[in-house]
Amino acid sequence: MNDQEQLLSKRWILKDEDRDTYYHIKDNMKYLKKLFMDHLGYALISHQNFIKLDKIPGKAEPWMGITDFKSLEEYRMFCYVLIFLEDRDPEDQFILSHLTAFIAVQLGERESYWLKYTARKRLVNVIKFCLKEKLILLDDGDSDNFASNEQAEALFENTGLSRYFMRHFVSDIFSLHDPQDFMQAEWVGLDEDRGIVRKQRIYRRLLLSCGIYQEDEEQDDFSFIRNYRKRMQNDFNEIFPCELQVYASSAYLILDEEARLGKRFPKNNARDELLVLVNSELTRQNKRYLSDPKREILTLTTDQALHVIEGVIRQNHAYLPVVYRQKKIDQLAREVLNTYLLLGFAKEMDELISFYPVIGKLNGSYEEGDQ
Repeated sequence: MNDQEQLLSKRWILKDEDRDTYYHIKDNMKYLKKLFMDHLGYALISHQNFIKLDKIPGKAEPWMGITDFKSLEEYRMFCYVLIFLEDRDPEDQFILSHLTAFIAVQLGERESYWLKYTARKRLVNVIKFCLKEKLILLDDGDSDNFASNEQAEALFENTGLSRYFMRHFVSDIFSLHDPQDFMQAEWVGLDEDRGIVRKQRIYRRLLLSCGIYQEDEEQDDFSFIRNYRKRMQNDFNEIFPCELQVYASSAYLILDEEARLGKRFPKNNARDELLVLVNSELTRQNKRYLSDPKREILTLTTDQALHVIEGVIRQNHAYLPVVYRQKKIDQLAREVLNTYLLLGFAKEMDELISFYPVIGKLNGSYEEGDQ
């Protein structure tokens, strides 16, 4: 894994955890800073304890949240944890009850708020994320016990990294209300559809999204890719080994086998295999559901999409692992459809599901003996 792949794959490179990589990147800082800024507009941040590439998407996608969190309440708790840590120096210790008291006040709740199992479970989940990201360290006790006992205690230590977790914005964000507002704020005073800004936005989309598709506008992002594909291929190969594949209505950045970064699809699990099987069935029925031949978009009602998915599940039921066979078929079908939406393979609008051309590139079936 080269330096670029390390920076793209991880939130940060911590000196205490990987000194060799940290100092190797330090030695190449000038080259790496220019590479990421020229092609992606990404800032490479160097600190005495870590190095971080400030990765910003070109377009907000459903999967780009903190996937460890399952509710808005967890995001709120996490923000209050960051505020709590802001006033503490690195290596400062604190106990869990001090943190819970602070969060309850910020949420406008009484201490009795923590009598609710759901609230305690959510905070435990937030703490697990903070531990995983090295924002805090567990010095004594077990924070998991708080889920079952509101009197449980644990001793934590602040690492100081929390101050660098959030992005630093150059303008007031209180006037921003949705993800698109934040995307536009990235290019304050600049036209995001022209020049270097447009290039960097499109490069970011290719890097972080599963694909880019032809849009209605004459000068859409896909047109840019079609016109500059060779140059883009060379630029991305400076970062990591890959191939830019451009089709009639879509474009994808395909990693070479030796590249080691990001999440891949399909992974070796039953959920991804089910999506590949459904892709094959939708591709087989494409004439029936092809609503936009130019852009290769398949559009079904939500009920039709669920019906197709349920049919694929029934047809391949014997091949699925026990945990899937024990679920109701309609429940599993809904989970599969939600995965399509989360991955950006489809979008839902007004009870209609539009499947993007990527589904035609990822087909497959079980072979005899796979059962």
